[in-house]
Amino acid sequence: MKTFHLVASLALILTALARSSSASPHAEEVKGAQAAGSSGEKPTVYVSDLELDAVPAKAPPQAPPAAPGVSAPAPQAGAKKPEDDPRKQASHIVELMSTSLVAALQQAGYSAVRLHAGDGRPEKGVGIRGLFAEVDKENHWRRAVIRTASDSGKMQVIVSVVNLAKPEQALYEIAPLPGDENKSGAVITLSPYVPLTKYELAKDADEAAFQTTASRIVSDLTALVNANPAAIAQ
Repeated sequence: MKTFHLVASLALILTALARSSSASPHAEEVKGAQAAGSSGEKPTVYVSDLELDAVPAKAPPQAPPAAPGVSAPAPQAGAKKPEDDPRKQASHIVELMSTSLVAALQQAGYSAVRLHAGDGRPEKGVGIRGLFAEVDKENHWRRAVIRTASDSGKMQVIVSVVNLAKPEQALYEIAPLPGDENKSGAVITLSPYVPLTKYELAKDADEAAFQTTASRIVSDLTALVNANPAAIAQ
């Protein structure tokens, strides 16, 4: 009888040990998800050129042709040169921002692709898009404008990180104000439905400042990917 009770007790102990050593299905799923999240591949990121307005430089008045035998008049002081065109400065800013973003993404281990104006929207992946904006004296948001090749002042880099598998949403709307049609520096209303992040940058910032801003954008993107990978799952 004692032998029977001893065998029964050992059987109960072994059963309890077996149950305690095997984790619950939920715990195994959590561990598996954590392992997959830590070793998962980073998504492909598509960088769209940010919007930036520019006011075309006014061409200097043309002098009348000189009469035969008369020397042509000297160029007027302050006449605009091709390199003074604010549109070229605006293009330079957009180029710096896009190339800095692509470089920062690649350095962080992402596969980065730049999208130019007119390129088709990918069907999956992560998109970075946005605009340059500024606040006027009336505290209105406006699309930022480059008015001279040496324009200075502060502007905001407004960025949205989106899941390209979902429908595209507008980042802003032109404010319904008299005379505020779709023109350079129009007053805008930022969308309350699209998550937007703002980074301050000077209009005449150097390349290092663009690289710093790009690194901050990529750092915030990585934090989003780690905190909520399902939001941008491909």
